[in-house]
Amino acid sequence: MSNRAAVQKAHEDAVLSAALAEHNRAFGTALEVVSRPDPPDAVLSDGVRTTWLELTDAFFSDEWARDIVGHAAGEPHRPMRQGLYVGMDAQLADRFCNIVLQKAGKASYKPFVQQHGPGILVVGLESPWADGEDTVSAINQEWAARGNPDISGTFEHVYLGFRDNAGNHAVLWRSS
Repeated sequence: MSNRAAVQKAHEDAVLSAALAEHNRAFGTALEVVSRPDPPDAVLSDGVRTTWLELTDAFFSDEWARDIVGHAAGEPHRPMRQGLYVGMDAQLADRFCNIVLQKAGKASYKPFVQQHGPGILVVGLESPWADGEDTVSAINQEWAARGNPDISGTFEHVYLGFRDNAGNHAVLWRSS
């Protein structure tokens, strides 16, 4: 396994763990990972109910996505372009909404939806400018501007994933 693949797996494992812990806490469940088929990233069960979970990230830019994963894998750091950066929450919100809609339309999830019902989507917010309330507000505004698309046929719950000095976290964004 390459360093990049190992970093990606460690990242996915940490985000999955945080999201699963938050989901179990929020809904009083005891779901555990029973398989990692890819796609989706995990099938979860508590012995009674089975569901599935998909992980993805919304990076504020492709350039930053390549660097953050590459740098963590020991590759040379590639600094961001110099210049003025504005509207960062709006840019991340646009990427978030695009990713959620793309994932909601993905045909490879259909067998899991048919077997287990709508699943759980966890979208990591990857931006050095993400700041909680302002970022979530921008996401909500962008989602509303797109007409509040109905993704409930694919995802029952969507979580926003983020990191801070205390580790990985997930918060429920919306449920259908």
